[in-house]
Amino acid sequence: MYRYLIHTRGFSLPSYGVMMVIAYFAGLYVILREARRVKLDASKLESLTLWILVGMIIGARVWYVIEMWNYYSQNVGAIFRVWEGGLVFYGGFIGGFVGGLLYLKVSKLQFGKVTDVFAPGLALAIGIGRIGCFLNGCCFGKVTSSWIGVEFPRRWNPPVYETHLRNGWIQPGASHSLPVIPTQIISAIDLLLIFGVLLFLRKRKPFDGFLFYLFLGLYGLHRFIIDFFRYYEGNALILKYITLSQAFSIVLMIISVVFIIRGLKTRISG
Repeated sequence: MYRYLIHTRGFSLPSYGVMMVIAYFAGLYVILREARRVKLDASKLESLTLWILVGMIIGARVWYVIEMWNYYSQNVGAIFRVWEGGLVFYGGFIGGFVGGLLYLKVSKLQFGKVTDVFAPGLALAIGIGRIGCFLNGCCFGKVTSSWIGVEFPRRWNPPVYETHLRNGWIQPGASHSLPVIPTQIISAIDLLLIFGVLLFLRKRKPFDGFLFYLFLGLYGLHRFIIDFFRYYEGNALILKYITLSQAFSIVLMIISVVFIIRGLKTRISG
């Protein structure tokens, strides 16, 4: 929509990158505030956040490139232009989880207590990040004739416009893409709602780790549903019906249910 906040011959400021920075610091603020509330070492959490961030960026980019390989196989140099957009949460989750576990092992922080501190901030950061996706024109929905459809202008060639042009759905020189479902905005709203739920429950959680597992379940449910409305290249589908992200969503929902039930049983029996 607005890929660049500033775009001149000598300098460009991508809106996606700006929103990612805002998302990071907004999430970090919530995380550190929660850490102080539960008396965790804030300095260790700052270091943990950096480990997670690096892992998330690498994992999220690799997953996105796999999903959009039809494009990146023809534009190899674009793979490394992360600031232009194109990150997938589940790839980021795996990468960030690995990075976080490595640091937790070194720092000897408690897994359940730390992940509960991270859960609300993570939901907020992802929600803000989705606004960046909308401005950038990536992670877009399927073509629609509904009133909710959004057309993306040709200016700066957003990914949605390039995809429609490459598929022959619009003519070269068309002023806008076809109208698509604004899945980025829907996702942002959903994540902010999840953020609100986690904040409400943070002082009412039955056991350490509850907020984190609840986040996994709620996000998994959200992603499973929203992916029916998102556009994906053919190689992103498995079993011809669901995306790789939806399959991972099912895994997250199962993990969520299993560990919440186990935690509740442990609390009752203890």
